Order: sequence, then structure tokens, then C-alpha cells
Amino acid sequence: MIGCQSRFASTLLGLGAVVAFVCVGSACLRAIPAQAAPTGSQRVAFACPGGLTLAVEFATMDPQAPAIVHPPSGPAIALPAQPSGDGFRYADGSHELRGRGRDVTWTVGSTLSLTCRAP
Repeated sequence: MIGCQSRFASTLLGLGAVVAFVCVGSACLRAIPAQAAPTGSQRVAFACPGGLTLAVEFATMDPQAPAIVHPPSGPAIALPAQPSGDGFRYADGSHELRGRGRDVTWTVGSTLSLTCRAP
């Protein structure tokens, strides 16, 4: 798990974030209203094809906190951290955010997969 933590922290440090991460988590999906990143989190905007933006809030103070994903359309979604062999991964039964380096892939069910990049 330490390797996973290091890869995730290195990935986000390259994005200008300081993030603690633990490769565990089991939380329920919940929609939350879009708002400014709360204290103790780093919001990263990823550029997606077609001029779309995927914004994600990564916890900096609570290593077990979910990532809050603000998809290009629809409500924000809290995703629990999941084990990842490389990079980072947050997922529930219907949504997945997987990333490595500056790239992330946002997947909703089996119908939508969007690959985006941080500036």
C-alpha cells in the first residue's frame, strides 16, 4: 500500500497538490451540491475533449476521504478510494475515476468513458 500512496502523492504533486492517500475505502455513492473546494482539499480541473472540464476535489487532510468528482454535466459525486496497481483510483458500483500522471479517465457505467488531462 505504501507504493500506492507514493504514486498517488507523486501524481498529484505534479498537479500542484499535496495529498495523502490510503488504498482503502468503502463508502456509499452520494450526490452533493457543487461548491468551492472545502478547506483541506485540492481542486484540480482536467481538460476533456470537446472543451469539457472534469473537476475533482482530492482530500489533503483526511487520507480516507472520498474524492468529489464534478462531472461535465450532472451533480457532484463522492467516490471512495479503491486499491490501484498504479496511479490512483476512486470508484463505486457505477462510476470510476482512474488516473496516472496528468491523465484521468472518468467512466460512468458502460456507456461513457472520458479521458482528460490536467494543464
